[in-house]
Parts: sequence; structure tokens; C-alpha cells
Amino acid sequence: MTSEYFLVNHQLAINVKLLNSDENIPDDQQFEQEIPAPFRMASDLANIDTQALHSLKLNNETTQALWFYLQAQNQKINTLLTYVLSQQDEQKFHYQTTAFSAGCCLFHCPDNTFAMDQNVRLKIFIPEESAAIYCYARVSSVDNDSVELTYQQIREEDRELLIRASLHIQSKQLKFRATQRTQSL
Repeated sequence: MTSEYFLVNHQLAINVKLLNSDENIPDDQQFEQEIPAPFRMASDLANIDTQALHSLKLNNETTQALWFYLQAQNQKINTLLTYVLSQQDEQKFHYQTTAFSAGCCLFHCPDNTFAMDQNVRLKIFIPEESAAIYCYARVSSVDNDSVELTYQQIREEDRELLIRASLHIQSKQLKFRATQRTQSL
């Protein structure tokens, strides 16, 4: 497996639906029109979160109180959004990743459903970011029951969301390992 993006070991819920033999990965315009509204909304809200609150200066008690209030409102919206996105998870296409990056994801499929170079419609659910991504991928590797999907049609803002999510998850994993090391000393 080769990838230009950092691969993080983490379980995410995904839906993987094989394209029929008469279906192709859509072009950019068709793809944009096809993205379900909850996925578009989740991506847009995730981008707003990263841009809007960081500019607030926390230099007095009033702005700190405002910051906490805005964070609470954001958490309410994220909770509702996570619920809405969970409704998009189709059980018959449901798998769990073993690892993911901004370029690919890996998952176990013990029933050998997938073969090399097949195209799939992919939904990636990222509860840590209250987000989900709708994209297309190609089966780039099948090794026993492990399948690798390489993203073929994905919005750039969704790729950036995957980068942020992988960095956040990696940071949490490193902090957890550091805590374990200090506790074992």
C-alpha cells in the first residue's frame, strides 16, 4: 500500500456499495449534484467550525463567557447532526475501517465480496468531527479479508476534513500512549 497521506489506525463506520457494471464514477459536476444533503451540510458545518471560532479573542471575562456559550451551542448542533448522519448508515453496506487516511481506507470483509479495481460508492462517518463524507473509491488491494479503497472522486474540503480528523485522532492516540507510559513507570 502506498499513500501520500498519513494512515491512522482507527475504526470508523463506513458504507461500501459496489457500483453496477453499467455505472461509472461520475464527473465533477454530476458528483456535486449527487451528494446527499446531510453529507454536504456536515462538510459545510465542519468547515465553518474550523474558521469561525478561532478568530474570537479571549482577552476578558465577557469574551470567555461568550466562547463557552458558543461552544455549548455548537455541541448541541453537532449532537443533532451526528444523529441525522447516523440515519444515512445503511446496515447492508456497513463495515468498520481498521485504518484511514485522506487518500484511502482499509477494512475487513471476511466474505470476499470485493475484487481488485471494482468501483464503489463510499460513505465515511466521522463522529469525532460530527461529519460524514460521500465519495467514490476503487478497490486498490485485497489481501485475505482486508480490503483497501483508494478515493477516486472526493471533494477537496472533504479530503481536508479527513486530514484534520486523522490528525485529531492521532493526537489523542499519542496522548493516551504517553499517559500509559507514565502510569507504568
